[in-house]
Amino acid sequence: MKKLMLLMPESAVDVDANLRVLGELGVMHVSPLQVAKDESIDRVDARIKQFEKAIAILDSYDEEKDSNLDLTEIRDYSKLERGEILLMERVLETENKKKTLENTKLNLKNDLDWYGNWGKVSLQDIKELNENGIWIKLYLLTDRELKQVFGREDIYVVGRCNDLNQVVFISEDADKKLDYQEIYFPLSDFYQDKISNENTEKQLEENKKILLHLQAQKDVLKNALDERKRRLDVRNIQYGGIAIDNQVRCWKGFIPEDRVDEFVGVAEKYSWGYVIEEPTAEEIDEVPTLVRTLPWAERIKPVMDFMGLVPGYKELDVSKVFMIFFTFFSGILVGDAGYGLVFLLITFFVHRQQKFAKKIEFNLFYTLSVSILFWGILTGTYFGSAAIAEVPILHSLRIEKLASFGGDSLFIQKLMFLIGAIHLTIGHFQVAWRYSNSVKAIAQLGWVSIIWGLYLVVNQMVLGIPAPGIMIWLFVAGAVLIALFSNPGTNFVKGMLSSLANLPLSIINGFSDIISYIRLYAVGLSTVLMAASFNQMALGDGVTTLASGLGAVVVLILGHGLNMILALMAILVHGVRLNMLEYAGHASVEFSGNEYTPFKLKNK
Repeated sequence: MKKLMLLMPESAVDVDANLRVLGELGVMHVSPLQVAKDESIDRVDARIKQFEKAIAILDSYDEEKDSNLDLTEIRDYSKLERGEILLMERVLETENKKKTLENTKLNLKNDLDWYGNWGKVSLQDIKELNENGIWIKLYLLTDRELKQVFGREDIYVVGRCNDLNQVVFISEDADKKLDYQEIYFPLSDFYQDKISNENTEKQLEENKKILLHLQAQKDVLKNALDERKRRLDVRNIQYGGIAIDNQVRCWKGFIPEDRVDEFVGVAEKYSWGYVIEEPTAEEIDEVPTLVRTLPWAERIKPVMDFMGLVPGYKELDVSKVFMIFFTFFSGILVGDAGYGLVFLLITFFVHRQQKFAKKIEFNLFYTLSVSILFWGILTGTYFGSAAIAEVPILHSLRIEKLASFGGDSLFIQKLMFLIGAIHLTIGHFQVAWRYSNSVKAIAQLGWVSIIWGLYLVVNQMVLGIPAPGIMIWLFVAGAVLIALFSNPGTNFVKGMLSSLANLPLSIINGFSDIISYIRLYAVGLSTVLMAASFNQMALGDGVTTLASGLGAVVVLILGHGLNMILALMAILVHGVRLNMLEYAGHASVEFSGNEYTPFKLKNK
């Protein structure tokens, strides 16, 4: 990655056009020299929100498309000057009118409900009574409240509504009232409200028809939104640079080394000023990381993005190892061929709904599902059922020592520790390859020796397997290589003492790292045991009646569904952890980088 200082003319027209060219080139990762602030940014951002709101409104009518609509009734906004603005305003205006009409309809409904409860009272008669000094007020009282005023000559019970008593209070004093919540008369007569309600419904239908017509021109808004987003990106980049004497604007960024010639050709064509050089030691933390890996390893990218894992600029690309072992770990952690088949079918049907879109996520799900299915076949695990595992054709496919039912648990635990040692060894070999031109690579071979010594110690302490005599020599050889070659420099003795001082704590950490791989066995076993427990709950007493059969089906579906969810969580927790902490720690990867995200605009 090369550091790039870029200079362009400051005039608004030039900088806008030049930045669009730069964005369409899409090679420069821009590091803002200042916070981008300008009124134009706020204006474009506000316009984007309006377009997004208008598109969201039209999206809600996607399922209500009417092929019989006469689209010629609405003018074609794509052919009008600033048609996208006019269309957006029309959509928002129509939607606001719809909300107003809906509020009106709700108020009219409340009024009509009032007339349904109290009768078709003439508001004119009520007005005449008021003019003659007689005031009528309405209340809804509970039976208990009614007892407190019952027997008064100015109170009449005229009916019941929703278990409440409809009470009429008559007075010659306009200010006199009962100490209860008054029910007010509607503002309009019944027949007037009925006519208004019918007109409102007609207006809502017309309003809906307009929005359906406008929905057919939604692409005009989408194109306008894309353009405004391009404009916002340009403005943010523009004002993130520094203006020099109002003549030139300067930006700082980074560019992949293999794209330098391409950039230089464009820069020369448009007369841009630039300085391309190596990043300084102080700028290393600022340099973005561009990870290029093999297509099959790209499948792990959604997991790394979800966890926010980006290797530092000077760190190793761990995506290949991460992908291989994450896939392997997923199979062990779930370890049920039945579950793997379910995950595979779900992935297939969801992918089918997406019309087999080429998305990395689906490739990852297919890979993990097959891994789970494969490990489940090797261990003879099918929905936690020992009976299914004994079906002859399935029984012939399993490895007896790995079998979930009747297998050799000691062998499986030893295998998990072996996987851990191999995983950590790969990390040290990768570091050794990185230092292939330095004696530090020899120190990594020392760590490999220590790892395998620790593997033998773990087998002895945890599993009771006696360690061979070579174990002590693995530690001795590893310690010597680490002491001699970890910190090469002018002061040999000081470097050696520093390496030896850190060695005991590093060995303890390595010991705990290898033991950590037992989680693969423990979590995988718990998945099998939970599945078997749900099977026992559902079918242990047999199915003798229709009710017991239905109950068994419910228990099996809910139980195995819960177990699958927990298994998926285990993959995220333990499968990621063993790669992100144990392995990455031994590969000296801290995921301290920031991703290479070039300023990029869609070609238009």
